Order: sequence, then C-alpha cells, then structure tokens
Amino acid sequence: MAVMDEFKEEREALKNGTPKQKLAYFWYYYKWHVIIALVVIIMIVSFVKQLTDRKDPAFYAVMLNASLLDQMTSEQPDFVTDFAEKEGIDLNTSDITFDTSIRIVEDSMDETSITSSQKLMVYVAANELDCMITDFTSFQKYANSSMFHDLRDILTDEQIQALEPYFYYVDREVVLAIEAANDDMNTDYTPDYPDPLHPEDMQDPVPVGICLTDCKDLTDTYYFRGDGIVMGIYANAEHVQTAVDLAEYLLNK
Repeated sequence: MAVMDEFKEEREALKNGTPKQKLAYFWYYYKWHVIIALVVIIMIVSFVKQLTDRKDPAFYAVMLNASLLDQMTSEQPDFVTDFAEKEGIDLNTSDITFDTSIRIVEDSMDETSITSSQKLMVYVAANELDCMITDFTSFQKYANSSMFHDLRDILTDEQIQALEPYFYYVDREVVLAIEAANDDMNTDYTPDYPDPLHPEDMQDPVPVGICLTDCKDLTDTYYFRGDGIVMGIYANAEHVQTAVDLAEYLLNK
C-alpha cells in the first residue's frame, strides 16, 4: 500500500476514533514539537523574569575575610536598610550588596583563596566594586597597591577634618618600592610596612582607608578574621559618594 493511501486511511480512522486514540496519534507524531515548544517558552519566561527582577546596583562592598554572625538570615542587616533609607535608595528597585563570599589567606593560598583572588581581580577590573571592608592585616597588601583612592582627592575639607582621626595611611615610598620590585620581578623583596595609624613615621603618608573598628553595626553583624576594621574606596568605584556617606553613617551612629 502506498504511503499516501495508508496516511489517508489513518486519517479516516481517526475521524471516528475515540478521544484517547486521537490524543495517542497526536502525541506519537507531534510530541517532539510540543517538548521543544515548551522548552522555548520556559526559556523565554525565565529570561523575561530575570530582566524584570533585576535591580540596579546602588552600592557594592566586598567584605574580605568577613562572615555574617547570623548565617541563617537572608534579610539585609538593619543598618543597611536604615542607611538605604537615609541615602534615598529604594531597595525594591536597587541593590546594596555586602559580599562576604571572598576569603583569601595569603600564607596558604589554598583553592578557596586562589579562586577568591581571581574573583576579586575580575570584579575590580570590571568596576563592580565600590569599597573593601576588612581587617587591618587583610587590607595591608591591597592598600599598598595604588588600588584605593587617596582620600584627600575625594573628601571635602570639612570631611577631612572630621574623618582624619580615623585615617589609615600607607607610605607612598613603600608603594613605589613594591611597584619597582614587581616591575623587576624581584620575588625576594619584602616590604617593610610602617604602622598605618602613625603617619608621622612615614616619608610620604597617604590616607587610603577609614578605620571603622568601633562601629557596632559592623561588629554586631560580621565576624572579621583579624584585628581592626578598615574601609578602602576603590579608585575606579562607580559610587564614591555613597561609600563616603556609608563611612560617615557608621562612624556617627
């Protein structure tokens, strides 16, 4: 029997077939069309949902070597919500992020540290980060790498006067020496870091951080691996003023 004749017979039989027979026929011949169509619809719906749910980044702080004390909560800390309100940031449409996922132990550089270092460098290069908040020891390497703003370039005279007691300094001479050693691929060079809280002992002190050690909003919310807490504002930050406002907010509470 010719294929067309067989097809016509099947069509005629289906006209008088039961609903179950018609459904079985449809599924046999068209199931892959249905499956592919469903997959495409799901992908389109998911993509549209991601677009509509995406929030504008209003501020991004990397909390290096810090962790939330309350690991069970998924809500923003109270101080973040309060700061957003004072800053005029609508958290329904914008995001304030305090990222505690980056852990780097310089002495061991295990897999987690290597992955975190790579992630941090990608974020910095992509202008994703506005500031780093971490302990003094973790901050030291990055503070001496020309990565952060000289605070005198972004603060008003009044802000400098108010925040100067909290400044964390690096010696520009040490920074230049580190850069020269890197250029010469001198792996034997070991920097002699001066005390970051004593600029009078430096040749060319530069304020690159704001000490937040006694800010209860931070100490009540996060655990920091080392002593002291300091914020550095990235030189390529998109939201410099928000970072400055956050430091003032935390210090004035």
